Amino acid sequence: MPCTGKCDDHWNYDHPSKWPKHFPAAGGLCQSPIDIKPHKTVAQSYSQFVFSPKYYTDGVLFTLTNNGHQVAVTLTESTGKQNHTDLSFTGGGLTGTFHFVNFHLHWGKNDRHGSEHEIDGKTFPAEAHFVHRNYETDQVAVFAFFFTIAGQSKNENTEWKKYTDVASQLIKINDTANCTFNLNHLMQTDSRQFFRYMGSLTTPPCTEGIIWTIFSSEIPIKEESLNLLRDNVMRKVYRPVQPINDRIVFRNYQT
Repeated sequence: MPCTGKCDDHWNYDHPSKWPKHFPAAGGLCQSPIDIKPHKTVAQSYSQFVFSPKYYTDGVLFTLTNNGHQVAVTLTESTGKQNHTDLSFTGGGLTGTFHFVNFHLHWGKNDRHGSEHEIDGKTFPAEAHFVHRNYETDQVAVFAFFFTIAGQSKNENTEWKKYTDVASQLIKINDTANCTFNLNHLMQTDSRQFFRYMGSLTTPPCTEGIIWTIFSSEIPIKEESLNLLRDNVMRKVYRPVQPINDRIVFRNYQT
């Protein structure tokens, strides 16, 4: 998750247990990520997600930025033709309209680690987050997607290959680059199973009250693509799982 405000000091991914010293929310009872136990989740019916047309459009221009903790992707503002209100969704059991803020990727030093959330203790080589905000209520909702290693190049998601190709060139903090993406090809949310729970930002200040939607099916990516990020940008960018405490995790499907 991206930082909000001035939270770059006093933290890194080498010592996440020290975060609460400078960011008290990080020691709260509703922190993210978590290890989801599907057999303990509660079935719930949700309305379909409805995305604005621009989610399905090729050629939407975005800006990638190395912020020192991740490579975040935001809508490019300088064209004058784009507006964040053009990228929004409704539905999915959420109240109101949520607008796109950014997306980014978490990964580990090797394919055995990298995802922030886990499923029954299983980790994945990477996890993507798509951050949205309801500007009327200030509520934040995040979509999370797991990755699996693609055996052949033809199986790799081409939009994510584009992300790793461009992001891996942003070696220094504050390096930026522009690139076009099709958000629907990146996310592929149609008719997919997901989990839902209340948690927090996964980077400082670790603010709670975040609505998480964790999609269970995996996106294929080549190991070589992740190695570009590991070798050129950062070795490790993920927070370990946090105690679930007494929270309920819902699912949008029957057993």
